[in-house]
Parts: sequence; structure tokens; C-alpha cells
Amino acid sequence: MRKKHRRENRVLKLLIWIAAAVAGVTATALFVLLTSQEPQQGHKNDDNRQQAEPLVIEVPEQATEGSIRVFDYDGCCIYAYYGKIEIRNDGRDGKEIDIVCAGYLEGYEEHKEPDETGEREAENE
Repeated sequence: MRKKHRRENRVLKLLIWIAAAVAGVTATALFVLLTSQEPQQGHKNDDNRQQAEPLVIEVPEQATEGSIRVFDYDGCCIYAYYGKIEIRNDGRDGKEIDIVCAGYLEGYEEHKEPDETGEREAENE
């Protein structure tokens, strides 16, 4: 009877080994199948995406016409310049600001210098 049990044990071990092998092959096949479908789905989504448009940056041409207003200590505009303005140096390089104006200047009010205290001198007291 022992031989019969040995043979049954061998057969049982062989069946377990075959079942394990089949389960391993099946798991490997499923893994390969699932991982190979991800890129295909990604390509399908790529077809539905819109193409990116090229980036266009438009820089408007610098203006050359404008005005400059000079205010006194009370906030009144005493001079105003209108016309062409050329900024030769804006001072970013540490050098003096250099602006050339070609137009006309209007004076609105007589300008009075402040005294030592910062107050404007009274007019003809």
C-alpha cells in the first residue's frame, strides 16, 4: 500500500506543479497583455488632442510722441511740453538720463522758487 501512496503522492505533486506552472504562465500572459494595451490607449488619446499653436509674441513699436509736464510744489502744472521725445539713455546703465525733445513748450503759471523753509514766497507783499 505504501507504493500506492507514493505513486499517488507523486501524481499529486506533479498535478500541483503543472497547476502552478499554468497559473504562472497565465499570470505572465495577463501582465503582458495589460501592459501592452496602455501605450495603445495613449496613442488613441493623442489622436484626439489638438496640436499646440506656435507662441507668437508681438511687441508694439515704441512711441515717439508724448508730453512732459512740470509741476510746482503746490501741484500746479507750470510747464507742459508736447511733441517728439527721444530717450537716448534711460539711466539703467548708471549714467545720466538723456532725453531730447523736439516740440513746443507751454507755460501756465509763473514759477516761484521756494525759500529756505520750503514754502513759496508770497507774491509782491
